Amino acid sequence: MPETPLPTLTAITNHQGVFGGHTVNGVLYELADGSSGWHMTTWEDASPVNVYWVADSKFYAAKIHLETEPVSEIRLEVFDEISYVVPTERSAVFEAIAAWGA
Repeated sequence: MPETPLPTLTAITNHQGVFGGHTVNGVLYELADGSSGWHMTTWEDASPVNVYWVADSKFYAAKIHLETEPVSEIRLEVFDEISYVVPTERSAVFEAIAAWGA
């Protein structure tokens, strides 16, 4: 049985800033079905980089696939909802989204 293709994404906007001590990089994507979400990358000075898909105020583990053959496409693979995000990091992500106007 053939695999179901991953949803295609269209990048809408990309921002970076510092919120509550966390550097936050966010790309707002629109999916083919009209829904949207943020691919967020966050870190503090001495902490590891964290990557999330944030949609409907929920955090998910996700992977963005950049495909170049046969045509250039960005696809999304979303995994389980993340049940715990450090409160200061969660606040920084939501503050960033609010500041960037989504």
